[in-house]
Amino acid sequence: MKYSAGLISKSYWYLESKKTAKYMLDGLSRKQIVELAISDNIYQVESEYRSKTIANSIYTRLISLPEDILEAIVNSDITTSKILVLISIMKTDRLFFEFMHEVFRNKVITGDLTIEERDLNIFFDGKKIQSEIIDKWVYTTIRSLKSGYLKMITESGLYNYESKEIKLPIFDYKVQQLLLENDLAPYLYAITGEK
Repeated sequence: MKYSAGLISKSYWYLESKKTAKYMLDGLSRKQIVELAISDNIYQVESEYRSKTIANSIYTRLISLPEDILEAIVNSDITTSKILVLISIMKTDRLFFEFMHEVFRNKVITGDLTIEERDLNIFFDGKKIQSEIIDKWVYTTIRSLKSGYLKMITESGLYNYESKEIKLPIFDYKVQQLLLENDLAPYLYAITGEK
């Protein structure tokens, strides 16, 4: 998976993801969900273009997960469900996963439960050295990604934007086991700091 700045134009979309997961479990295809988004405005947005964008983005995220994880998104408690939506984002965005693995996870491991501007700067400076793609990005792209990453982890319940503090999750043990059984350990450990 190539590096992308695509998260700039996307949101966390928790409620929309939960709704889409339910449609997917009911057997609807990507095309049917997009059509429903347009005809019934299921995401409550102002334009047909935005409906299509949200439907396609969320479907791409969720199709990367096995069906039992989709069921957990729909049926679990809100904390667990939000973390699973975040995992769907990590699975489909390499750079965001690396941020979670290299910055968030290391903060949890070391017990330094704050993420500040300098942490983001160090991460992106390192990535610019490692990747010609990222090195070509302009300042505003990186600034938008930094803001977007913090917003994603804030909306998932893992971060307090005001205090800059990580909030360690307590989520369903059975779902954690489900993640391990489905070879999703790297994504789980990026959040919990394990292994």
